[in-house]
Amino acid sequence: MALDHASENGVDGDDEREEEDDEEEVEEEAVEEEEEPRLKYQRMGGSLSSLLSTDAAASIAIAERMIALGTHDGTVHILDFQGNQVKEFSSHSATVNDICFDAEGEYVSSCSDDGSVVINSLFTDERMKFEYHRPMKSIALDPDYSRKSTRRFVAGGLAGQLFLNSKTWLGYNKQVLHDGEGPIHAVKWRTCLIAWANDAGVKVYDMVNNVRVTFIERPRGSPRPELLLPHLVWQDDTLLVIGWGTSVKVAAIRTNSLGVNGIQKSIPTSSAKYVDIVASFQTTYYISGIAPFGDALVVLAYIPEKVIGEKDFSSTMPSRQVTSLNSLEGMNSLDAEDHIAWLLQHGFHEKALAAVEAGQGRNELLDEVGSRYLDHLIVERKYAEAACLCPKLLRGSASAWERWVFHFAHLRQLPVLVPYMPTENPRLSDTAYEVALVALATNPAFHNVLLSTVRSWPPTIYSSLPVISAIEPQISTSSMTDLLKEALAELYVINSQYEKALALYADLMKPEIFDFIEKNNLHDAIHEKVVQLMMLDSKKAVPLLIHHRDNIPPSEVVEQLLSAHKNCNAKYFLHLYLHSLFEVDVNAAKEYHDLQVELYADYEPRMLLTFLRLSQHYKLDKAYDVCVKKGLLREQVFILGRMGNAKRALAVMIDKLEDIEEAVEFVSMQQDDELWQELIKQCLRKPEMVGMLLEHTVGNLDPLYIVTMVPDGLKVPRLRDRLVKIITDYRTETSLRKGCNEILKTDCVNLLIKYYKEAQRAVCMGSTEEEKHSKAAESSSTLESQRGSSNAGSIELKSRIRGSGRCCLCFDPFSIQNVSVVVFFCCHAYHATCLAGGSDSFNMGSYVANSDDKDDDDEDAPAGESQIRCVLCTTAAV
Repeated sequence: MALDHASENGVDGDDEREEEDDEEEVEEEAVEEEEEPRLKYQRMGGSLSSLLSTDAAASIAIAERMIALGTHDGTVHILDFQGNQVKEFSSHSATVNDICFDAEGEYVSSCSDDGSVVINSLFTDERMKFEYHRPMKSIALDPDYSRKSTRRFVAGGLAGQLFLNSKTWLGYNKQVLHDGEGPIHAVKWRTCLIAWANDAGVKVYDMVNNVRVTFIERPRGSPRPELLLPHLVWQDDTLLVIGWGTSVKVAAIRTNSLGVNGIQKSIPTSSAKYVDIVASFQTTYYISGIAPFGDALVVLAYIPEKVIGEKDFSSTMPSRQVTSLNSLEGMNSLDAEDHIAWLLQHGFHEKALAAVEAGQGRNELLDEVGSRYLDHLIVERKYAEAACLCPKLLRGSASAWERWVFHFAHLRQLPVLVPYMPTENPRLSDTAYEVALVALATNPAFHNVLLSTVRSWPPTIYSSLPVISAIEPQISTSSMTDLLKEALAELYVINSQYEKALALYADLMKPEIFDFIEKNNLHDAIHEKVVQLMMLDSKKAVPLLIHHRDNIPPSEVVEQLLSAHKNCNAKYFLHLYLHSLFEVDVNAAKEYHDLQVELYADYEPRMLLTFLRLSQHYKLDKAYDVCVKKGLLREQVFILGRMGNAKRALAVMIDKLEDIEEAVEFVSMQQDDELWQELIKQCLRKPEMVGMLLEHTVGNLDPLYIVTMVPDGLKVPRLRDRLVKIITDYRTETSLRKGCNEILKTDCVNLLIKYYKEAQRAVCMGSTEEEKHSKAAESSSTLESQRGSSNAGSIELKSRIRGSGRCCLCFDPFSIQNVSVVVFFCCHAYHATCLAGGSDSFNMGSYVANSDDKDDDDEDAPAGESQIRCVLCTTAAV
């Protein structure tokens, strides 16, 4: 993690590895980067050391699965690649000069200074020995020796003859392929081609066509073959590599229809061959051995002492000086692990890590490479880079993580590692996390990392108490930054110390403090935080304080705001609080209403008049002085009116406000005739006011009276238009009143007629039993109460009948005869039988329906339906 205030390579501070920098820096000479070798050397063990303890190696040959080693005492040892002896052939009595395997690795041949050639089978007891009576220096088996019955091989020595031996049905046939140019020093057989070297040079023979293909001259200036032997090796079936002295040549065997030097031979055109030198170069050392290695060549070089001392000597090929014949070293190509080991040895840790991640080598190497890489970065004081690599190198090893956490802590560089520490998979010990947090807390440059870490790490993986204990002593010191305060507040929350966290959030002015208070029910803890809450967000603080005014009384809020520093605009906050509280409860802070008058005048004058009208707990004289000081005219008018000084209030409206309409409204509310006189008197001083007074007093004061009060000669602007308007309005008003009177009269007549008709209707009371009377009365009262004022007569009628229940015709009590009773609104009642006169034409059910359910207007009833009338009232009317 790159931090602006942190050192690029770690934490600025003490480092136990830090060295004194007082000495002057010395420039180092540039050293050429060492090239990685392609081969590795390994001394062979096994039984080899005991074999060579009494003898020395003279020749060697390598097959696919084994090694043949010839010694000076004439023995051929067969070894595996670990140096363990597999077989031993006591083939010769003198030095073994050359050894050769066939292509299948089933036969091994050797030649010696004792003049013999011996061929041994590796898997059977077959053994053949050939005597040449002169020291033999080189031998080569037919590559197909084990597959062919001819059993061919070539051998040569000091006699200068190259012999080709082959098996026939009569025995072995010995043929001389070459003679007369000095000893045969080396011979190699590949497919049908045989190459050999003598004192004159190198020759190639074609066994198919039985013809010599070419002659390659010995390099000029090369040592005599007796001192430095030539070396031949077939790269493939057509490429021959020749190493002689300090010269290397690569000869390609090609096929052509023309013979060598353009001379046509009697050879089939399809098989004629010639040699082309495709590569040639000189070395600065003597070639003691040569072999193909992929597309390159491996050279065993001998470097004379005089060449070693030369400063201009350089070589691009691996080289090794042979110093002893009593040991044997194997050369293998470097594998992936060797490559990684070489990179680590030479400080290329990043490349070594990339190689391991690419799948080269064992997976276990990643731990070793990672550990060495981290150690290297620590030594180089590249702490940030080392910390960045820890997740990739340490992976899921909890023990490795903890080891490096405490190592970084020991170096006082733990803060750079904290952002990369895992919280799960793996989860470390609680102590590791606590040590990391304390390291961040004690370094001001990493307080922001501490805050983000506390927020991101699960609180279950560590204990917050040790971290809190490390931070609390810094509260009153200069190292206590806002970031550290916020981190401490987060730790208090984790430890359920909400009140302490609230105090820090208030000091830091965190906007989320309101949600924090509600979430954790900390209303009792904000008594001393009123000013801070108001400064943070008054829109949220005011509702909070008002809603919880039982816990935080208004007196406490007002006291804190009044004692606050002037720079925080406490009076404005006080106004917001008292205004909102007044809207909720008018009497909640009545003792501060005098103060509220001043606050309204200062911050919200438009609301002052509403406050003055609603409140009864302020002093009028003080409020008036405030309004005069602030020039609030309407508020002055209201206060003067409440003080009883109506004339002065009227003067303010006329002289200062010049609002006649409001003045008229004010005078109308006062209901004082003298005040009307005062209003007119005040307006007469201003002609414009007279016209406005005429317009606005219609309905309150007779305009003619005002006109008579106007002095002669007073010019009233737009008087004519205003008089016309007054007259028009008066006529309109008169017309409206007349129309309203006509409507009122009509409604009264209609209602009287309706009442008269209702009075003629009858009500059937049903059974005369007392219980039924009461039930019928209750039901009738409920029904008639919905019909309006006309039903009141029915209720009154029923009450009278209960008291003196006699029929107006037979004068018998209603309780004697168990018959229905018919009652009229004129308070006369009859038995239904008496009223019907015993006639069958009287249908009570029809009558009842006609009486109770018909519409209010009799005109709507059917013309043929009978209507019962009160007998007494009808007779009296007649």
